[in-house]
Amino acid sequence: ILIFLEQLYYLRSDLFIYLFIYLFIYLFIYLFIYLFIYLFIYLFIYLFIYYLCIYLFIYLFIHLFIYLFTHLFIFLHHHFSLSFFIHLFI
Repeated sequence: ILIFLEQLYYLRSDLFIYLFIYLFIYLFIYLFIYLFIYLFIYLFIYLFIYYLCIYLFIYLFIHLFIYLFTHLFIFLHHHFSLSFFIHLFI
């Protein structure tokens, strides 16, 4: 490749300039696609899943406590109601 570039340079051809333009455009497109894919994977998928898991964890955690508290209350109310204590004392 270096010999080819050197020959193009010594020929004083416009192909050398075109080659640099081509390489610049190629690298620009490559970096753009790479960064776009990287940002898409990282920001959209990783962060979306990360925050979704945090949200679901908090959501399920809160509702688990609500469920346990309400059902514990129902259980205690059912088994240790006022009639239960009245029957004990009678």
